[in-house]
Amino acid sequence: MLRGALTVWKRATARGAWVLVAVFAVTATVGVFAHGGVSEASGAPEEVRIPPLKSRPMPPPATFSHWGHNHRQCYSCHPTVFPQSRMGFTHQDMQAGQFCGACHDGARAKAVIAMKCEGCHAP
Repeated sequence: MLRGALTVWKRATARGAWVLVAVFAVTATVGVFAHGGVSEASGAPEEVRIPPLKSRPMPPPATFSHWGHNHRQCYSCHPTVFPQSRMGFTHQDMQAGQFCGACHDGARAKAVIAMKCEGCHAP
């Protein structure tokens, strides 16, 4: 699908068909929002449940929302900050600047320690 879309784009811009280009851009944008902000091509789930390092009744395991972070590109976090596979980590890891703490340090984004538990640990 992507190859075909790029071909249409190149032909339209070469012919000066800016209306077609505008329609293509709007259609592509609507497609992104209709799929929860995560590209079908990436195969990324909208929400990821972080596996706990040890079993516990409360709080529930944290969740990560790709939708809530859709202003970033996949390569902003993968594979440097997060591996492509799910793995658990601790609040101490985050406070040391690893995993979520790489951005949620209080400078680039709201600090982990300043967030409500329910923001990540939702049932």
